[in-house]
Amino acid sequence: MSILVTGFTGNTGQEVAKKLVSKGASIVCAVRNPEKAKSLFGADYNYVELDFTRHETFDTALERIERIFLIFPTETQFSDFHAFIRKAKEKNIRHIAYLSVKDVQFMPFIPHYKNEKEIIKCGITYTFLRAGYFMQNLNLFLLDEILHNDRIYVPAGGGKTSFTDMRDIAEIAARSLTEQESHFGKKYPLTGNQAIDFYEVARLMTSELGRPIQYSNPTTKEFKAYMLAKGITDIYHKITNEQPTGIKTYIEDYRETFMK
Repeated sequence: MSILVTGFTGNTGQEVAKKLVSKGASIVCAVRNPEKAKSLFGADYNYVELDFTRHETFDTALERIERIFLIFPTETQFSDFHAFIRKAKEKNIRHIAYLSVKDVQFMPFIPHYKNEKEIIKCGITYTFLRAGYFMQNLNLFLLDEILHNDRIYVPAGGGKTSFTDMRDIAEIAARSLTEQESHFGKKYPLTGNQAIDFYEVARLMTSELGRPIQYSNPTTKEFKAYMLAKGITDIYHKITNEQPTGIKTYIEDYRETFMK
């Protein structure tokens, strides 16, 4: 029996796949177009078609699957996503590790709140990975401004955020899917080990990259506001007995990404 990894063509899904393989797990990567995925990411992984809008793909995707790493694509309708969860229950899936967001229990207006409720309602054993603000946002949607204008451009003000490395999330996801029982029913708020603001991130990047990086604090009219998760937890340390990745280490590891 294998673990189905959804969201493989995205960043977190790929990190989870890597972690699971490193732990010797048998995995299948769910993608909309297996041939395209194979051409982009190589033949080292097994791929299966899964399209939440096409319910006829559910049975094949779940064949010989025991556990699922589940990501909610933002463009997906609740009716389709919840139909997949119900099909997983019908197929006797033993465990779902669902990527949620920190403090979701206080935000009934976001999709993850409803998705967690649906998983619980269906009676599938779960681990909810309630992640803080991704460090990798810096080398994803914030990268263009850093490379071309030497600035971090996001309306976060001076508020401090507990940045979280996707690789740490992937580690906890992989453990929850391979160690199983000890993680059943857990709701893990995953953060780094410090809360800092973007001014400090810019200072650290300036030091590491050898060129000045500024934090521009645009208004919401200048840039779409993002809700930033705040606070610190020690969940990663409790599970791994190691400290979570610090923002300085992250900048060092991704140094080449930010170089012109």
